[in-house]
Amino acid sequence: IPSLDEIRQKTQRAFGRLPCLWQAKVTRDILKGDKDVICVAPTGLGKTLTFWMPLLFRPDGIQIVVTPLNILGTQNQTELAAQGISAEIEEGKHRVILVNPEELMKDGGRFEQLWKKPQFTSRIISVVWDEAHCISSWSSFRPEYKETHRLRYMLPHARFLVASATLADPVKTDVMRIL
Repeated sequence: IPSLDEIRQKTQRAFGRLPCLWQAKVTRDILKGDKDVICVAPTGLGKTLTFWMPLLFRPDGIQIVVTPLNILGTQNQTELAAQGISAEIEEGKHRVILVNPEELMKDGGRFEQLWKKPQFTSRIISVVWDEAHCISSWSSFRPEYKETHRLRYMLPHARFLVASATLADPVKTDVMRIL
């Protein structure tokens, strides 16, 4: 596992900005891979950078980013394209996968097939839950959120990064219960 200083320096070289210490700590904890990580920070402070930083240390690694809103996925794809990190699911470009919960949890869908391929699943660094408060607040009308716990069985080695600007304790408890 790289040191916090190594994480910060490599990120600065790759992205042109020195990450905050908290961003380096989130990245280190993701790379350790021994527990889930919760990241709560105000909008605009740089949570999204913590989604991409682990990719710098796992050249073959994959980050799966579950985003509730199509516009957030578009914003993330734009940022990734500017950094040269592909967000497409096609021949060998599986570095970052942006997906909504409906597509992720679809019975018989493309992800269900991917979970059966060790050459793919062994490369997963983490499953990132962007705007994670939506898991709790939207699960009543987006039932796929209630099914996300199934990923624990399909991807037992994968860790979750739970990221949100608004994750009060009762909501955090509910999110972790659902996941």
